[in-house]
Amino acid sequence: MSNLTAHRGACLAPFLDLSTFQSTNGFIAGRFCAPADQILPGTVCCLPCPSAEWLYPDSFSTWSLVAESINAVSIAACLFLLVSFLCLPVEKTRRHYLSVGLVIGTFLMALGFVVPLAVKPEQCYDEITPNDMYSSLTCAWSGAFITSGGLTVAMWIFIRALSMHLQICWDVLPGKRFFYAAQGLGWGVVAILFTCTITFTGVSFRFGDACHVNSAHSLADFWGPLLGIAGISAIIQLATFVYCIHVYLKNMWSDEKTETNSSAGLPSYTSSVRMQSARAVYRRVRKVLWLQWRGILIVVFILIDVIFFSIVFVYLDAMENASHDDIKSLTPWILCLVSNPENKEKCFQYAEKALVNKETIIAILIMLSLAGIQAFFLLVRGSMFTGWVQLIGEKFAHKSEFVSLDARRFSADARTFELLNQKPRSSILKSPTSTVTSPTETYNSPIGRSTPDYFQKEITREYRSPTLSFSSPRAPQASPNAVDWDPRSTHARGGLGFHPVMEDDTVMENKI
Repeated sequence: MSNLTAHRGACLAPFLDLSTFQSTNGFIAGRFCAPADQILPGTVCCLPCPSAEWLYPDSFSTWSLVAESINAVSIAACLFLLVSFLCLPVEKTRRHYLSVGLVIGTFLMALGFVVPLAVKPEQCYDEITPNDMYSSLTCAWSGAFITSGGLTVAMWIFIRALSMHLQICWDVLPGKRFFYAAQGLGWGVVAILFTCTITFTGVSFRFGDACHVNSAHSLADFWGPLLGIAGISAIIQLATFVYCIHVYLKNMWSDEKTETNSSAGLPSYTSSVRMQSARAVYRRVRKVLWLQWRGILIVVFILIDVIFFSIVFVYLDAMENASHDDIKSLTPWILCLVSNPENKEKCFQYAEKALVNKETIIAILIMLSLAGIQAFFLLVRGSMFTGWVQLIGEKFAHKSEFVSLDARRFSADARTFELLNQKPRSSILKSPTSTVTSPTETYNSPIGRSTPDYFQKEITREYRSPTLSFSSPRAPQASPNAVDWDPRSTHARGGLGFHPVMEDDTVMENKI
């Protein structure tokens, strides 16, 4: 930058004369200028760039750097979730398209704050003009990531809140139609709003190293839709909470009524059905809440961040527009700077009264930085780490099996490849000796009686084939008292009994 004294002109320090700057590049609307007719008619004096250094103390830059560092951690956490969703099986990650869309949004928003941390961009085009997305490529990428990430997070929070409301309050399980509608809202509407914001509003360096949405037309293009989406999500989530409380109280009331009726007498059929219905609804809601508690906490935390972020920026834009229209609100701060051009710390208290104070801006930056870390702790599962351990182990583990090369010389049979002491094949195939053998000595009891030796001699019996055995084809023998029966005499169906097949392949009739 050139010497500031050359641009001082008729203005008092630390302000610079606008007439000494002829450049039309940079974000002209971002100049902090005001007419100084009391000094010289037609004179316009501007605050040196960056204006945030004159509005907030030096510690603000430190906190901005801290927020950017936290966003770097958020990026690492979001990358771990996204890569886990992509590489690990679904039983390890429990991935869902609602979670994937939300993590992508937080990743984009954190990336917008990390890009300036790595590049260290120049915030000002000249001594009084900040850079915008047309004069700084870093500003363009940073602002695009922050804008698209904020819209994506808000939209997917709305879709998640709606999904939980349908499941809990209406017992409707979102299907394919909801999936396609969610994709259209989560990406289509976001793309439209992002295009309108970048085209008609733009981004520039306002405070810190990251670029934010400009104030002109921002309420219609960005902050209005963002607040509308967040407001509808908050209403849906609040209605879900009210319904859960109603179900819980109704279940407690039905339990108390059951105890009262059991002591006074049997309840009526209608009241009994109502009690059972209340208990069934309570069990269903409790089960859904147990399965969706992570999603509920994510919706609550991110909604708080988005609503607080939007309200503060809308208020900041309104205060900046009001200060440009009515310079009297900034008169104490301007007079303080003129009186103390080398000691700006004495004037910060007046600037914070006219605009947003430092603590609120720092709170916004920290809350947005923590969005990715919050999503990580609520969506990560222990099975993800075990899944990565198993995946890495399968990729790098060398499975080697020791087999003796000399084993093939002895036999081609796979059973002889054992390295144990092998026995001859004849001994392996030999039938085992019977365990029931005749003992050679008797057992003497304490009273002197000996157990008779029933196994002294090996008893063999001749095998006799049963008479009615049909293990081999054999014609049945007729009993001497049997009476022949002809099924044709009674018109009965023959062939229902057992028909042994003879050697000549004929079938004999049953005889009794």
